[in-house]
Amino acid sequence: MTAISMGRRVLRTALAAGAAGAALVALTGCERPAPNAHFTLGSHTTSREPVENCHAEHGDGALGAERVQECIENTEDVVAFTAGHGDTLRVGVDPEVAEDGWLLFYNGVLYDSTPFTSTYQTFEVDELYAAFDERNPNPGALPERQEMRLLVAQVNDEYDRESIWSSESDEQYRERMFGSFEGVWNVDLEPED
Repeated sequence: MTAISMGRRVLRTALAAGAAGAALVALTGCERPAPNAHFTLGSHTTSREPVENCHAEHGDGALGAERVQECIENTEDVVAFTAGHGDTLRVGVDPEVAEDGWLLFYNGVLYDSTPFTSTYQTFEVDELYAAFDERNPNPGALPERQEMRLLVAQVNDEYDRESIWSSESDEQYRERMFGSFEGVWNVDLEPED
């Protein structure tokens, strides 16, 4: 081997090592993307990351009650579906979300206090409306289908339903419930004409 070919080999090795080092430095500056929630109604499907600031950075634990309220009230970039009688809403979440569990709320009402720990659940739209209509302040009146806001909330390992249900005030309930949320996704169901 000549001195020139050895010099080229050393140069190529040095360049490759430098490129690998630069790539590692670049990767350490990248943030891990927030997990997605996936919504399907009929033949329409969409996958979304939570809107900005509606998912705690990895390891931060929880958003906090005040931030969760802002996320719930958010109207930007909300997934919307037109829902008819007999439709089924399918909700999927990334495995990271299912690890500690997630909850579903409809128009602010908790669907079930036991978090789902699966990555996929189905919900009959008629059942969601019927459950909400049971809370109708005008018993006997025909239920009128209106827009329904659904909320998927990723809980963290601090979620304790016994503590939440034993809250002594609405404020304490909100602090305990929303204080255990790590991520929030909104979806709107609009009634068919």
